Amino acid sequence: MEDIYSILDVIDRPGGKVLATIIDVEGSAYKREGSSMVFLEDGTQIGMISAGCLEEDLASKAAEVLKKGTVATVQYDLSEETDFTWGQGTGCNGLITILLESIDDRLTADLKKLKRYLKSNIPVLVLKKIGDLGEYLFLPREGEPFGWWNDDFPDDFYEARSGMIQEQSIYYHLYLPKPRLIVFGAGPDIKPLVTLAAKTGFSVLLCDWRSEFCEKENFPEADRHIVGFPCEIVAKVNFLPTDFIVIASHYFQRDQEFLLNLSEKKVRYVGVLGPRERTKRLLRKQKIPDWIHSPVGLSIGAKGPEEIAISILAELIDVWRKTVQQVIGNVWAASK
Repeated sequence: MEDIYSILDVIDRPGGKVLATIIDVEGSAYKREGSSMVFLEDGTQIGMISAGCLEEDLASKAAEVLKKGTVATVQYDLSEETDFTWGQGTGCNGLITILLESIDDRLTADLKKLKRYLKSNIPVLVLKKIGDLGEYLFLPREGEPFGWWNDDFPDDFYEARSGMIQEQSIYYHLYLPKPRLIVFGAGPDIKPLVTLAAKTGFSVLLCDWRSEFCEKENFPEADRHIVGFPCEIVAKVNFLPTDFIVIASHYFQRDQEFLLNLSEKKVRYVGVLGPRERTKRLLRKQKIPDWIHSPVGLSIGAKGPEEIAISILAELIDVWRKTVQQVIGNVWAASK
């Protein structure tokens, strides 16, 4: 998911910081445009932009940027396996350009504002001038632009998520809110799914009618714990078109109530744990609609809670990646 989430979590830490962002890739690379990480003054690194082959050299360049309080770009040619110009010779076959920004008070304040927008499920487009280093602009889908920008900004690049407008030397990237995973069922077998989903970048909302199960002590990685019966939960939650839902309480009546109450909700994904015949009975139908994934998860022969969690998460990521472009198009079509 977005690297920015972990970066925004440490933006209030004391001491200097440098934000590193991949702004252009020619050829192949471990990570693409939009990938970012932060270097802290105490030597801590949050995130990564390669498989570990660039970070050591980049840390020394980030230290220089931090000392000067400036903005700079650095380029790495990874195409030659025997090229040890900067001490690596990885042979990844790509030319990578990275933007280094010392995070001053103004950028800190703007990153905090970005965090608030994303937490409010509002996508934000960022523009950064590479010709005039240091100028940037955040454009939320809802709300006023913020940042430091002296000119008009272009409006013809919203169909892509990240990259360069080469003729204008402008880098752009669309930050999307965390995709939300709503899990109905807080049994012990769901713990690996909640843990993996949270670590992968999903915001997890856990729901169950049993208060002794659905609590932070049992599921510390979940962002919210909602206790209630299916009809109560559906009434409490504001479902979004980008939501992912997994129904897995193992109680037929409760699963049925929850699934049937979702029939008129517009969400991205609904998966039901258990065999297809059980899902048909839940729906009281002979055919399962295309919008329901049953059984939930990729068919990898998974056994046990951990493997089942991996199969479910793999399918969620697959669906999310395939629809990100569609989400982007919808976001900016609505804003223009």
